[in-house]
Amino acid sequence: MLQEKEQYPAQSALHDTHSIYGWISILLHWVTAVVIIVLWFIGKSIMTVDPENVDAQRQLHVSIAASAWLVILIRVYWRFRSGHPRINGQTLLIHRIAKTAHYAMLIATALMLVSGPMMVWSGGHPIAIFSLLSIPGPFDEAESIRDFARFVHTNTAWFLFWMVLLHIGGALKHLMFHNDDTIARMIWPGRQKTGAR
Repeated sequence: MLQEKEQYPAQSALHDTHSIYGWISILLHWVTAVVIIVLWFIGKSIMTVDPENVDAQRQLHVSIAASAWLVILIRVYWRFRSGHPRINGQTLLIHRIAKTAHYAMLIATALMLVSGPMMVWSGGHPIAIFSLLSIPGPFDEAESIRDFARFVHTNTAWFLFWMVLLHIGGALKHLMFHNDDTIARMIWPGRQKTGAR
Protein backbone atom coordinates (compact mmCIF):
# COMPACT_ATOMS: atom_id res chain seq x y z
CA MET A 1 0.00 0.00 0.00
CA LEU A 2 1.27 3.46 -0.84
CA GLN A 3 2.47 5.53 2.05
CA GLU A 4 1.86 9.22 2.45
CA LYS A 5 3.50 12.00 4.38
CA GLU A 6 1.66 13.24 7.45
CA GLN A 7 1.48 16.96 7.97
CA TYR A 8 2.52 17.73 11.54
CA PRO A 9 0.81 20.94 12.66
CA ALA A 10 3.12 23.44 14.32
CA GLN A 11 0.60 24.04 17.13
CA SER A 12 0.75 20.33 18.05
CA ALA A 13 4.54 20.18 18.36
CA LEU A 14 4.36 19.95 22.15
CA HIS A 15 1.96 17.01 22.22
CA ASP A 16 1.94 13.46 20.89
CA THR A 17 -0.16 12.27 17.96
CA HIS A 18 -1.06 8.66 17.07
CA SER A 19 2.39 8.14 15.51
CA ILE A 20 4.58 11.06 16.63
CA TYR A 21 6.11 12.10 19.96
CA GLY A 22 5.88 15.80 20.82
CA TRP A 23 8.51 17.94 22.51
CA ILE A 24 7.19 17.28 26.02
CA SER A 25 7.59 13.52 25.61
CA ILE A 26 10.98 13.85 23.93
CA LEU A 27 12.46 16.12 26.59
CA LEU A 28 11.03 14.08 29.48
CA HIS A 29 12.35 10.88 27.87
CA TRP A 30 15.94 12.06 27.52
CA VAL A 31 16.18 13.92 30.84
CA THR A 32 14.78 10.90 32.69
CA ALA A 33 17.01 8.49 30.78
CA VAL A 34 20.16 10.42 31.69
CA VAL A 35 19.14 10.78 35.35
CA ILE A 36 18.25 7.10 35.76
CA ILE A 37 21.47 5.89 34.14
CA VAL A 38 23.57 8.24 36.32
CA LEU A 39 21.68 7.19 39.46
CA TRP A 40 22.08 3.50 38.63
CA PHE A 41 25.86 3.75 38.30
CA ILE A 42 26.22 5.90 41.42
CA GLY A 43 23.93 3.60 43.38
CA LYS A 44 25.81 0.46 42.36
CA SER A 45 29.14 2.09 43.19
CA ILE A 46 28.17 2.88 46.79
CA MET A 47 29.34 -0.47 48.12
CA THR A 48 32.48 -0.57 45.97
CA VAL A 49 34.05 2.77 46.87
CA ASP A 50 36.46 3.22 49.78
CA PRO A 51 34.63 2.95 53.15
CA GLU A 52 35.34 6.60 53.96
CA ASN A 53 33.57 7.65 50.73
CA VAL A 54 30.44 5.53 51.14
CA ASP A 55 28.40 8.23 52.91
CA ALA A 56 29.40 10.89 50.37
CA GLN A 57 28.49 8.59 47.47
CA ARG A 58 25.15 7.71 49.05
CA GLN A 59 24.44 11.39 49.68
CA LEU A 60 25.22 12.21 46.05
CA HIS A 61 22.80 9.51 44.91
CA VAL A 62 20.05 10.78 47.21
CA SER A 63 20.64 14.42 46.26
CA ILE A 64 20.42 13.79 42.50
CA ALA A 65 17.39 11.53 42.91
CA ALA A 66 15.58 14.04 45.11
CA SER A 67 16.41 16.91 42.72
CA ALA A 68 14.96 15.02 39.77
CA TRP A 69 12.11 13.31 41.66
CA LEU A 70 9.33 15.58 40.39
CA VAL A 71 10.58 15.50 36.79
CA ILE A 72 10.64 11.69 36.82
CA LEU A 73 7.15 11.59 38.35
CA ILE A 74 5.87 13.90 35.60
CA ARG A 75 7.53 11.62 33.03
CA VAL A 76 5.67 8.58 34.38
CA TYR A 77 2.36 10.46 34.57
CA TRP A 78 2.74 11.99 31.10
CA ARG A 79 3.37 8.67 29.38
CA PHE A 80 0.40 6.96 31.04
CA ARG A 81 -1.73 9.98 30.15
CA SER A 82 -0.54 10.30 26.54
CA GLY A 83 -0.36 6.65 25.53
CA HIS A 84 2.16 5.22 23.08
CA PRO A 85 2.40 6.46 19.48
CA ARG A 86 2.66 3.53 17.11
CA ILE A 87 5.64 3.19 14.78
CA ASN A 88 4.69 3.36 11.13
CA GLY A 89 4.54 -0.13 9.66
CA GLN A 90 4.65 -1.82 13.08
CA THR A 91 2.28 -4.75 13.56
CA LEU A 92 -0.33 -4.53 16.28
CA LEU A 93 1.23 -7.48 18.15
CA ILE A 94 4.72 -5.93 18.22
CA HIS A 95 3.22 -2.59 19.23
CA ARG A 96 1.43 -4.23 22.16
CA ILE A 97 4.60 -6.06 23.26
CA ALA A 98 6.62 -2.84 23.10
CA LYS A 99 3.91 -0.96 24.98
CA THR A 100 3.77 -3.63 27.69
CA ALA A 101 7.56 -3.47 28.14
CA HIS A 102 7.37 0.32 28.30
CA TYR A 103 4.64 0.22 30.94
CA ALA A 104 6.73 -2.26 32.95
CA MET A 105 9.62 0.23 32.92
CA LEU A 106 7.32 3.04 34.00
CA ILE A 107 5.89 0.99 36.87
CA ALA A 108 9.42 0.06 37.95
CA THR A 109 10.40 3.73 37.83
CA ALA A 110 7.39 4.61 39.99
CA LEU A 111 8.45 1.96 42.51
CA MET A 112 11.90 3.53 42.65
CA LEU A 113 10.30 6.93 43.34
CA VAL A 114 8.47 5.45 46.34
CA SER A 115 11.03 2.99 47.71
CA GLY A 116 13.95 5.44 47.62
CA PRO A 117 12.49 8.05 50.00
CA MET A 118 10.95 5.29 52.15
CA MET A 119 14.36 3.69 52.57
CA VAL A 120 15.95 6.97 53.72
CA TRP A 121 13.14 8.04 56.04
CA SER A 122 12.62 4.61 57.61
CA GLY A 123 16.35 4.59 58.34
CA GLY A 124 15.77 7.60 60.58
CA HIS A 125 17.33 10.16 58.20
CA PRO A 126 15.96 13.22 56.41
CA ILE A 127 16.39 13.52 52.66
CA ALA A 128 19.22 16.03 52.23
CA ILE A 129 19.58 17.69 48.83
CA PHE A 130 23.20 18.83 48.28
CA SER A 131 23.28 20.21 51.84
CA LEU A 132 20.89 22.93 50.68
CA LEU A 133 17.55 21.46 51.71
CA SER A 134 16.51 18.80 54.20
CA ILE A 135 13.17 16.98 53.97
CA PRO A 136 12.30 15.25 57.26
CA GLY A 137 10.53 11.91 57.23
CA PRO A 138 6.79 11.66 57.94
CA PHE A 139 7.33 8.75 60.33
CA ASP A 140 9.85 7.40 62.83
CA GLU A 141 12.66 4.98 62.13
CA ALA A 142 11.32 1.51 61.22
CA GLU A 143 13.75 -1.28 60.44
CA SER A 144 11.16 -3.58 58.81
CA ILE A 145 10.04 -0.83 56.41
CA ARG A 146 13.65 0.07 55.63
CA ASP A 147 14.53 -3.55 54.81
CA PHE A 148 11.48 -3.95 52.59
CA ALA A 149 12.12 -0.62 50.82
CA ARG A 150 15.76 -1.60 50.26
CA PHE A 151 14.68 -4.96 48.81
CA VAL A 152 12.25 -3.26 46.42
CA HIS A 153 14.71 -0.52 45.48
CA THR A 154 17.62 -2.88 44.83
CA ASN A 155 15.70 -5.45 42.80
CA THR A 156 13.75 -2.85 40.85
CA ALA A 157 17.03 -1.15 39.95
CA TRP A 158 18.30 -4.42 38.44
CA PHE A 159 15.01 -4.93 36.62
CA LEU A 160 15.30 -1.43 35.14
CA PHE A 161 18.90 -2.12 34.15
CA TRP A 162 17.93 -5.13 32.03
CA MET A 163 14.85 -3.41 30.62
CA VAL A 164 16.92 -0.38 29.60
CA LEU A 165 19.38 -2.68 27.83
CA LEU A 166 16.46 -4.35 26.06
CA HIS A 167 15.06 -0.93 25.18
CA ILE A 168 18.39 0.26 23.74
CA GLY A 169 18.80 -3.02 21.86
CA GLY A 170 15.36 -2.65 20.32
CA ALA A 171 16.13 0.92 19.26
CA LEU A 172 19.42 -0.16 17.67
CA LYS A 173 17.64 -3.01 15.88
CA HIS A 174 15.23 -0.52 14.33
CA LEU A 175 18.11 1.78 13.41
CA MET A 176 20.12 -0.95 11.67
CA PHE A 177 17.53 -3.33 10.24
CA HIS A 178 14.25 -1.44 9.78
CA ASN A 179 13.29 1.45 7.58
CA ASP A 180 11.20 3.33 10.11
CA ASP A 181 11.25 6.47 12.25
CA THR A 182 11.89 4.91 15.66
CA ILE A 183 15.06 6.88 16.44
CA ALA A 184 14.17 10.06 14.56
CA ARG A 185 10.83 10.50 16.28
CA MET A 186 12.51 10.51 19.71
CA ILE A 187 14.90 13.29 18.66
CA TRP A 188 12.79 15.77 16.73
CA PRO A 189 9.07 16.00 15.95
CA GLY A 190 8.32 16.63 12.29
CA ARG A 191 7.13 15.11 9.06
CA GLN A 192 7.10 11.31 9.27
CA LYS A 193 5.83 8.51 7.15
CA THR A 194 2.42 7.09 7.91
CA GLY A 195 0.77 4.03 6.53
CA ALA A 196 -2.14 1.74 7.21
CA ARG A 197 -2.86 1.37 10.90
